[in-house]
Amino acid sequence: MDRRVLLDHVRRTRLPPGRRARAKSDAHRIAAFLKRHGARRVIGVGSAFDPARRFTWRSDIDIAVVGLRTDRFFELSARAADLTELPLDIVPIESATEPMRRAILEEGVDL
Repeated sequence: MDRRVLLDHVRRTRLPPGRRARAKSDAHRIAAFLKRHGARRVIGVGSAFDPARRFTWRSDIDIAVVGLRTDRFFELSARAADLTELPLDIVPIESATEPMRRAILEEGVDL
């Protein structure tokens, strides 16, 4: 591979400094919003919250939520997504599969 092509690729895909910190900060702001609207617990999961995992330019913010009313879930998810520039995934823990629920509770970070 041509060195210039490789360097150009690295330059285009390099993470801006502090992107993980930005994701965590946004996640805390989103958690506060969701709690104001009825969530009893908000849990951060995935690479944004685990320094042992690679956080890349394609990474998103993964959040599990407990107790959010199902009739408001999509509305509040859309409003929460407006609080960050990063992609956001919100999963109601009540509808998660058992293996996913177990992983969230074992590996997640309370926000």
